[in-house]
Amino acid sequence: MTRFEKPNDSDLKKIQSIADYQFGQGAGEALFSENIEIERSRGTNRIRFIYQNKERICSFRVRDGFLVPSLIGGEILHKSDFGLKVVVNEDTEPFVRDGKTVFAKHIVEVDQQIAIKDEVIIINQKNEFLGIGTAKISGTMMKEMNIGVAVSTRKGMKKEKEVIT
Repeated sequence: MTRFEKPNDSDLKKIQSIADYQFGQGAGEALFSENIEIERSRGTNRIRFIYQNKERICSFRVRDGFLVPSLIGGEILHKSDFGLKVVVNEDTEPFVRDGKTVFAKHIVEVDQQIAIKDEVIIINQKNEFLGIGTAKISGTMMKEMNIGVAVSTRKGMKKEKEVIT
């Protein structure tokens, strides 16, 4: 049994402020504007999950209190032009969609302000949303290195199967 509840003004201001800090000024309003519900931890009564229309858009990362967007949350951030972005080459796209790791040599462009452990949005060169992940190295290093893991993909956007008629 989940305990969905409408956030009070204080809760809403808190989660919007965290999103603004983490993803850019205005991201909180883009993510948490309408039909928002929260679920609290049973033990601590802290906010654990944030839902929009009964679908999870973010979770709180326990170790640092930052937000971890779901695929839906990542897509909202991307469409609203917020978040730290990593652009991968065309050959890497199917692997990201399957949730595989992004290596530095496959990165075409990257936001330089990305720090280790930042939640990032992975896109292709056509600016299409591919998935979300966690940075394993800084944005600067992602561009400079030709070997090693750059982003641990948390979840990839599966491509709908094309129907051949």
